[in-house]
Amino acid sequence: MLNYLSRSITDFLLLKETIKTEEKEIYIYGVQLIISSIINFLICIITSLLFGELLNGLIFFVAFSSLRKFTGGFHSRSFLICNIVFTMIVVVALISNMLIGAIFAGTPMIVLLIILTMLCLILFSPVYNKNKVLTDNERKKFRIISIIVYSIHTLIYFGALIIYI
Repeated sequence: MLNYLSRSITDFLLLKETIKTEEKEIYIYGVQLIISSIINFLICIITSLLFGELLNGLIFFVAFSSLRKFTGGFHSRSFLICNIVFTMIVVVALISNMLIGAIFAGTPMIVLLIILTMLCLILFSPVYNKNKVLTDNERKKFRIISIIVYSIHTLIYFGALIIYI
């Protein structure tokens, strides 16, 4: 379905002479990425609304998307499985956030969770993917970027705590 839709949009762009024939495959891939991102965003919004956690869902989406780019992750065989896994991740994140917020709010446990997450980034990112093999330099670069991105997330989190408390 996604492939068909991407090809149809790209064929339309070719028909209107917006793109060149030799660029067709690149545009198909780009359109797939755009559609996939829109669908992931809608999944996150709808799931967050069902849980009554729209703001947390939006925050999760921004944090997840910005980190995922540099940390790698799961790649499924089909678009449907990818969306099912993403929906499960959103649900787990929202439930975890609700539970952690209720149980550990204002305690050093939040700091411990932040440190453990940072340790995981240092040890495991970026995750190996056979479809996107990275050189040692790229791995180091992506690891450093993921640590920086997560550090920015953490600073924003503590800044928000200070402002709203």
